[in-house]
Amino acid sequence: MNESFVVGLRRDEMLRRRSTVRRVRMISGGFTLLISMAGLALSIWLTFWLGGSWAMGAMMIACMVFLFGSSLVPFVQWGKLKRWYAGADLPPYALRMTAAGLELGVEGAPAPVVLPWPAVVGFRRKRRLGQPLLQVVVQPGVTADSPGVSGLDQPVVRALLRRSRRVKTAGIYSVASLDQPVEAIDQALRYFSNGVAAVAR
Repeated sequence: MNESFVVGLRRDEMLRRRSTVRRVRMISGGFTLLISMAGLALSIWLTFWLGGSWAMGAMMIACMVFLFGSSLVPFVQWGKLKRWYAGADLPPYALRMTAAGLELGVEGAPAPVVLPWPAVVGFRRKRRLGQPLLQVVVQPGVTADSPGVSGLDQPVVRALLRRSRRVKTAGIYSVASLDQPVEAIDQALRYFSNGVAAVAR
């Protein structure tokens, strides 16, 4: 019998997170847009009505025009994000552990990421904006061509790969979106990996 431990996703929490991401981006873009419009109007007024330096006024106007253009980016990205969400269904599970290795369900990826246990360090706990997260940590030399590894070459997965001086990560999960507690995930990691992987304290 093939023994496994599956960590599912709470669909309502994932959809709520998607909505929050869209809302934050729109609010941020709208706030920047208002500031840039006010700054542009003030720059024009100071230049033409107060008889200030034309060179300085032109520089201020150019800066505000650049800021105005930058403030439109979130609205363009919002449209792309909306289309991406519409076409990217949630993966069937977040994590699946077997004696062979760890499988990661990645949002927007057509296939899971498969990592044999020698490639896995474990998970480390983090916080972002006050929310507890679990970050997948892999061995520094692991690539899409490593033995037993599959799925790392998918574009959406490559965008998640992060490397610092000490660790290389391959994904991040909100604890609130998982249907298993961190303690159970830690126990399963230790069991299936024979003590190789664990959740860092």
